[in-house]
Amino acid sequence: MGTHRSGTKTRGVSKGPVIAVVAIVLLVLGVVAWFQLRDRAADEDSAAAAECVSGPATLYVTADPDIAAQVRGAADRYNATKPKVRDHCAQVVVTAQPSAAIVAAFTDGKPWDQNLGPQPVLWIPDSTRSIESMRVPGLIEGTPAPIAASPIVLAVPDELRGALEQAKTTWADLPRLQQGSLNDVGLSGWGGLRMALPPGDSALAAAVAVGSAVSGAEPLSEQAANSGQAVSAVSGLAANAPDAADTTAAFGIIAGTPQSAAVHAVATTEQQVKSQAGLAVFHPGGAAPTADHPAALMSGPWVDKTQNLIGGLFADYLRAPEQAQAFTAAGFTTAPAATPAPPRAALDKVRATLAHPVLGVQSTVLVDVSASMATSDGSMTRLANVLAALNSTLTVMPPDFGLGLWTYGKNLDGTSPYKVQAATAALSNDQRTKLGNALEAVKASDLRSDQAYPTLIAAYKSAINGYTAGRTNSVLLITDGPEDDSTVTGAKLASDMAAAIDKDHPVRVDIIVIGGQGTQTLKSISEQTGGTYTRLATSDDIAFGSAIVQSLTTP
Repeated sequence: MGTHRSGTKTRGVSKGPVIAVVAIVLLVLGVVAWFQLRDRAADEDSAAAAECVSGPATLYVTADPDIAAQVRGAADRYNATKPKVRDHCAQVVVTAQPSAAIVAAFTDGKPWDQNLGPQPVLWIPDSTRSIESMRVPGLIEGTPAPIAASPIVLAVPDELRGALEQAKTTWADLPRLQQGSLNDVGLSGWGGLRMALPPGDSALAAAVAVGSAVSGAEPLSEQAANSGQAVSAVSGLAANAPDAADTTAAFGIIAGTPQSAAVHAVATTEQQVKSQAGLAVFHPGGAAPTADHPAALMSGPWVDKTQNLIGGLFADYLRAPEQAQAFTAAGFTTAPAATPAPPRAALDKVRATLAHPVLGVQSTVLVDVSASMATSDGSMTRLANVLAALNSTLTVMPPDFGLGLWTYGKNLDGTSPYKVQAATAALSNDQRTKLGNALEAVKASDLRSDQAYPTLIAAYKSAINGYTAGRTNSVLLITDGPEDDSTVTGAKLASDMAAAIDKDHPVRVDIIVIGGQGTQTLKSISEQTGGTYTRLATSDDIAFGSAIVQSLTTP
């Protein structure tokens, strides 16, 4: 018989299936844990990115005080958006500093002045003129575009505004009114314009506008800024201008009793005038300068790529329509297209003229009339070309310039080698007529010799005795030699001239030699007195006429 298992024992469970189930459960749990870990890591990475893993990056902006409040408000709005740039938390910090101080800091060759705040990555000056004044290769990227603008105008009492508008006053008229009287615009008892020129861009802009108006150059070129017309006009604006420490001080003076106030006008932005009670805005006729507030990205060792990128983004933000509304609400106009400013050399010349005004040129012309001047030079004689050039220049010289005419040769006036055809004087109508008649009457001598040296020393001493302050006093000698046969040698002339020089009454000596060799003595004298020495092959070309104009119209 077969046997049976004991009833006290039970059948066992197979281990294989159990192990398999456990393994499957563990695998599922592991997969779930892996997904959770992955998601948590992704969340942590996202949080880290949101917190800017590369750390903060600060954009330092320096803005001119007249627009700094609006730029700072825009920066606050920009910062509130929590901008992220290249995994950096970007922040904009705005400092207000006068544009002139920033220009000086970047151009004086000294270490950065920490009193001006952090060295800017983005600079927003008062105008493109300040940008041009700081033109240093590699310092400013590209052509900065404006963010908001305001025309340069005159702040004046309302009564004066009405008179100036009625008279259709232009920028070119301002020097005449400054040196003359407001009677010309119907305001008796006011005296002159009394326009203050406190340091700053607005005064410079007004002076540039005057220079452009009288010279016809827009924008004002270096050549035009150095022309007699421009220098005389800017000098007329600056000479004896009333004192005002700054524009705010001028506002306070104008707002007093208008007719008797020490200041009647000051150049400033229209945006600033509109905030001043009791002052009116006057727009002189002609091309209007503006304060256009360009945003300039700086380039230098203190600027890194991230700051540069933030600067570009913030500049774009400032020009966005939403920000434009804020600037408009503050009295600015929308940003115009970038327009070229006068070159730095022209601006520097205008600044120098404002600082040291010269009310024109007072010159005595010495014309060689020896027989050699009757030589044909083109279709006319040398002498005829000289007289024609002088006549032409006379027509463009302003009335506050001075001119006189001497002729010289040998024994022209008895035994004297020279003759005073028209004494040097301001170019009134009578003086112009006298000079015109004298130029028509000049003839060449029969004698080939001239006595240029004694004539020059006599004219030089006469110019010192008749010195006119506030003008460039000069002597212009024109010769086709010289062929001096006087007892005055070159050494004697040099000695006499050196003894005659008066530092308190400087007289410039310009020399033009036509066809001749000239002399080293004459060249040395012109250099010693700050004059020009020009040798030309002929009087029958534009170079000769230009040399005449330069001498008689350039202070």
